[in-house]
Amino acid sequence: MDFLFFGSLISAVDPVAVLAVFEEVHVNETLFIIVFGESFLNDAITVVLYKIFNFFVELGPEHICATDYVKVVASFFLWKTVL
Repeated sequence: MDFLFFGSLISAVDPVAVLAVFEEVHVNETLFIIVFGESFLNDAITVVLYKIFNFFVELGPEHICATDYVKVVASFFLWKTVL
């Protein structure tokens, strides 16, 4: 769980670096907008995953039950925290 928690923090770094390079070399505006949209979606998913894995780490692996998994799936697809 700790590694998944750390991975959710690191996952948002890559699109930010690509956008910085795109801005520096003045790429096609359409390509920039597409990558920016993907970056925005990636950041939103990162926030949800961070909250999910933080919940699991605080709860502890020995205290996780089946209803917790249902709550996690619901919170991921609803993009809000139901935990």
